[in-house]
Amino acid sequence: MGLLDGKVAVVTGASSGIGLGVSRRFLAEGASVVMLARGTQRLESLAAELGERAIPIAADVGNPDDVRAAFDAVGKRFGKLDVLVNNAGIYKPCAVEKLSDHEIERQIATNFAGPVYTSRAAIPLLRAAGGGDIVNTSSESTLNPFPMLSMYVATKAALEMFGRVLAQELRDDDIRVTTVVQGTAAGVGNGATDWSWDPEHAAAAIKLWTERGLLAQVLGRHGGQDVDAIGDVHVFIVTRPRTQKLDTVYCRSF
Repeated sequence: MGLLDGKVAVVTGASSGIGLGVSRRFLAEGASVVMLARGTQRLESLAAELGERAIPIAADVGNPDDVRAAFDAVGKRFGKLDVLVNNAGIYKPCAVEKLSDHEIERQIATNFAGPVYTSRAAIPLLRAAGGGDIVNTSSESTLNPFPMLSMYVATKAALEMFGRVLAQELRDDDIRVTTVVQGTAAGVGNGATDWSWDPEHAAAAIKLWTERGLLAQVLGRHGGQDVDAIGDVHVFIVTRPRTQKLDTVYCRSF
């Protein structure tokens, strides 16, 4: 018997890194996991490896039409939802003055608007299940802001406040909202299929972070956390007794 037998979860950014780690752990505990990500080929290949309870749906969480279609599919297949993990996120090291319109818009769309769209779509399905959990992935950079990550830090800070308000709106529906202030993950790899760093801006950022000791601080003694261990944290959050609510979990590597 798994801790999540019979449960249905949606995980965004599920085709790499933390999203993949969370998906694997939920599946291991018996859940059906709807995996959302933009890259169709990689997503479908991974879902096939993970088994029949892994359901891939290619969607851009920053596109409200994609989100509506994805959650309509969840509703038609399962009629309910128990867990939503808003994990998808992108960042690009760059000084504010050099950010392009696209770089600003994409980070806002993916990191902040995306969780708003998915939460909005998920609420009726969570209510149909008699309650459930929304888990939002924030970043420890909101506690110790990194220079040259302005859009990432700002969008994650906005997500934290959105979660606090949403928790109050959904309290009487027994839908819990938890923010995971996430520290560095080791060996994340891959990332978004259509998002890459500018080498010059990245080199400047890494030089600055190294000089200020920021990289050493967030990597900690072990170079970051394993994504499956982060998945364990998510299993813990969503399996708490309904008499408990974890508002914020700071999951760090140092």
